[in-house]
Amino acid sequence: MKILFCLMKGINKLLSFNKKEEAPAEPTTRTCPFCQSEISIKATRCPHGTSVLEEK
Repeated sequence: MKILFCLMKGINKLLSFNKKEEAPAEPTTRTCPFCQSEISIKATRCPHGTSVLEEK
């Protein structure tokens, strides 16, 4: 049983050498500068405080 575990561990390590690291996903939210709540990047008004947000 221990031999099988070591064999599978070695195979998994060999297979992981070929994998590429994934790039981090682009953020889909931002923080409202007025109420500090998390809002969509596309939002032009904060849904919580109804503040008008600046376009970037």
